[in-house]
Amino acid sequence: MRKLLILFAVSFAVTLFDAGCGKSETGNGQEEPSGPPTPAPGDETDWSKVDPAATVRGVVTCGGAGVQGVVVTDGVNMTRTNKQGAYGLRTSAGKSNLVYLTVPSGYEVESSRGFIPRFYRRLTSPVSVEAVQQHDFTLKKVDNDRHIMIVSADMHIRNRAMIKSASATTPSICPPKGELDSTTFRRTYLETLREYVRGLPSGVPVYGMNLGDMTQESHWTNANKATLANFVNVCERGGMPIQTFHLIGNHDHDMAVQNIAGEDDSEAELAYNAAFGPTYYAVNIGKVHYVVFDNTQYINNGGDRSYTVRLNRRQLDWAQKDADYMTAGTERIVIAWHCPAFRRNPKASTPTPMDNANALLDIYKDKNLPVTIWSGHNHIAETVTVPRSDMTVTEYTHPAVCGAWWYFPLCHDGAPATFTRYDFSGGTITNRRSVNFSDENEQYYRVYNSGQKNVEGKSVVRINVWDWHSTWKIACRENGVTVPASQLKAVNVYDDRYVAVHEACGNGISSFDFLNKYSTDHMLEYTPVTPAADIQLTATDEFGNLLFVINTKVVN
Repeated sequence: MRKLLILFAVSFAVTLFDAGCGKSETGNGQEEPSGPPTPAPGDETDWSKVDPAATVRGVVTCGGAGVQGVVVTDGVNMTRTNKQGAYGLRTSAGKSNLVYLTVPSGYEVESSRGFIPRFYRRLTSPVSVEAVQQHDFTLKKVDNDRHIMIVSADMHIRNRAMIKSASATTPSICPPKGELDSTTFRRTYLETLREYVRGLPSGVPVYGMNLGDMTQESHWTNANKATLANFVNVCERGGMPIQTFHLIGNHDHDMAVQNIAGEDDSEAELAYNAAFGPTYYAVNIGKVHYVVFDNTQYINNGGDRSYTVRLNRRQLDWAQKDADYMTAGTERIVIAWHCPAFRRNPKASTPTPMDNANALLDIYKDKNLPVTIWSGHNHIAETVTVPRSDMTVTEYTHPAVCGAWWYFPLCHDGAPATFTRYDFSGGTITNRRSVNFSDENEQYYRVYNSGQKNVEGKSVVRINVWDWHSTWKIACRENGVTVPASQLKAVNVYDDRYVAVHEACGNGISSFDFLNKYSTDHMLEYTPVTPAADIQLTATDEFGNLLFVINTKVVN
């Protein structure tokens, strides 16, 4: 009996250690129940081994033990923790209001409000050597070499009802009359996301990346009070199921800060800092180095909410340090920002591409790693192979979660409102899949096979495939016989579904230029060799995954 009690005690102690810094068993990246408190760093830390000129210091621990080599920054300066897990950072007066980690691979940080990663701490003013501040961090061990990232963009929560009047002709995909967009957001996006995450493979950590424009700054101070803090409340009440990293969009800047001269728009970012932390930072998950940037330079002349698309000098300088401090073993760099840097379809949207994106890529090119860029903003789906001979770069622009600003769940190019799943194994993307949370029958494409004519007047089938890229392989068959792939080509046309819903919705949306339709270049047009043939199209994506098989024919 005594042996059994001893065995039980040992087993219980091991379990407690695992909860603090052992291998995580949280499954889909969700938090474990809180265990015993992590011992607070005390007098055992030898501060003589920390930079004596530091104005901020602290200890990074896991299970009560210091973690060496963790990068700590204030957005200007950068350092690493020593063998004790201690760091000392010389912060820049007037430029730093946060201190934060580059979360190391194989670890996670705790979440606040259930989903916001707490990799940052707020500095109080003033910061000095004489009044050095201490900010400690606690990590949790997790095996995240394989992981899933859920990427979402453009929520635009305004706490208002979009459909104010309805009739028998109002499309069924529109939300109910009088429903607030925040309610639609919880009822559609968050509810689907919770169910989707529950169905993901057990034991594979799942994280989120929100690409900005969570709000609409013009609604921060009106009766709706749709602030960034309100957005956090909406997500918390709606049960956001995964730890989600955020970045700032143009509509997440404070409209009260106007006529910004020069590159420093940090005053307009204070509300974002309070809700989500720094506007640029890095995190290592598995063998992927994620780097988040703010590429909307807010100007707001006279309250016009104007901005340019670029990185300021401070971020470029910080990126050089980030590249210098990158850990060995990284196999891919993922850059995330709000506005697209490169364009495939110039007819689709504005603004013009980012003017100094290549200056940033130049910083990372010597790493000889593939670079993936994630962006949103344009409310369309677009994949661009960036034309560089010295590195492999692909930018994915993601459809908007709000679709047509919550009037209906379609984007300008006909792509549905979606979130996008990326599977990583090491640094390899093994799967990329958009998830339509409004219509489960339209996950990859929409077929138009009636009344479609090509430029020669021949009857054709058109398929809007939102994730399509020219590297996909699509096999074409008619009546079971292979036909030349040249029968299928991409064309630049409007999506009929978007046009029809836009015109039928009413509610005065025709007067809103920001809801105008955009021609899409991910519309595939198939011209049958035999007009009445049964057509089969089989699609394989750039990662070698068989995506779908379409069986259709021309309907006259």
